[in-house]
Amino acid sequence: MITAGCLAGLLGAAVIIAKPWVTIQHAEPIMVKGYAETTVKADAGSLTVEVVQTGQTNSKAYEEAGQALTQVKTIVSEALPVDLEMNELKTVVKEVTKIDENGRRTNEIDYFTVTRSIRINTKDVQNLKALGRKLYDLNQEGIRINLRGPDFYVSHLDKVKLELVRRATENGKQRATLMAQSSGEKLGTLVSAKQGVIQITKKNSSETSSWGIYDTETIDKVVKLVVTLEYAIDH
Repeated sequence: MITAGCLAGLLGAAVIIAKPWVTIQHAEPIMVKGYAETTVKADAGSLTVEVVQTGQTNSKAYEEAGQALTQVKTIVSEALPVDLEMNELKTVVKEVTKIDENGRRTNEIDYFTVTRSIRINTKDVQNLKALGRKLYDLNQEGIRINLRGPDFYVSHLDKVKLELVRRATENGKQRATLMAQSSGEKLGTLVSAKQGVIQITKKNSSETSSWGIYDTETIDKVVKLVVTLEYAIDH
């Protein structure tokens, strides 16, 4: 016959045995961040060049803009003799009216402004970078030049992303393994994985964005990636 004291002792032992079992069964998965980065060089670039000329008549402004654009094209061709794509964009003509003595615009035309533009694409990024400075010098010759760019891109970005995913996942698994071992547990299977956005920044930059960054100003860039991994505890 089991006495009340023995029954209490057995129940106490059962609680001691069952408690860690329940804890392990309902243990939360380990969630970690994996990180990887690599340096890359841009291998493609683009530049938009605008030539702006004014004249008393539309035809005069258009003619002078054409002459200036021809000069620009010559400089571009000499700076980028190989691997050059140059496309002329839409011409914009603007009528500028006179201002009366009260500072208000009238309906009388004062002069015309003609803007002619070209778009440059090349893989010669180093010479493209230097080209911008040469074109700006035309302002000293009375030719008004506006530049958009140069912008520098990485054409093989997909390959870079795949390598970063692999490295970031390995990094995250190492962290999860260390956490499990430090807690006396064994890392189980991967429950879920989520890739973060790609951050392409200048060197030595800590800038990040929730929707990602793509620096186009520099040739030398750093590509960064974070992945979120969730691992089960192996029993």
